[in-house]
Amino acid sequence: MSLAKFARMQVAPVFEKSFSSIYGRPCWQVEEGVGSFLTLEFGKPHLEVREPITASKRFGATVQESLARRNVVVHGDWHLWIYCCEWEVLFRNRRIGDSSTKTRVRRAAEFLDGQVLTRFSISPRTVECAFFFDLGGTLKTRPYDRECEQWLLYEPRHKVLTLRGDGQYKYVRSDTPEDRGAWHPIAPHS
Repeated sequence: MSLAKFARMQVAPVFEKSFSSIYGRPCWQVEEGVGSFLTLEFGKPHLEVREPITASKRFGATVQESLARRNVVVHGDWHLWIYCCEWEVLFRNRRIGDSSTKTRVRRAAEFLDGQVLTRFSISPRTVECAFFFDLGGTLKTRPYDRECEQWLLYEPRHKVLTLRGDGQYKYVRSDTPEDRGAWHPIAPHS
């Protein structure tokens, strides 16, 4: 799908409401995660502390050891997690990086770091998304499949907006168990 088509698409109200809060804010600490995951922070930084957890013996020793440690990370007021999807970063229609290799993920992260989010758009038909930045960067996402979550946007009000590959979204408190909360279509006709 061309970038020009993305620019003309209407965004469902919940998406515009959530993303308009971070328009005009630079992203920072753009980092590669596990596999092809990509995270972007927006707003003021703050520490998130997870206290040690005693894991069940059914988990392996590595998991038990990891959970037994205190975990401290820095997140922004808004935390965008590009999750289970294919994605690419473009500059003037030229691919800078994508989700295919660690090198390409790292290159995309370095390119986006510090850019200001100016607009978000979504195609209800294909569930492809475009994140537009002020210095010409565009992050495009498309679903792997219909079941996986494409991305999650954590907000300072302890809410999370999640988009799934089948064109459904969930907007719930961030501490809501994964199997709770209603999924809704991103558009009435999708």
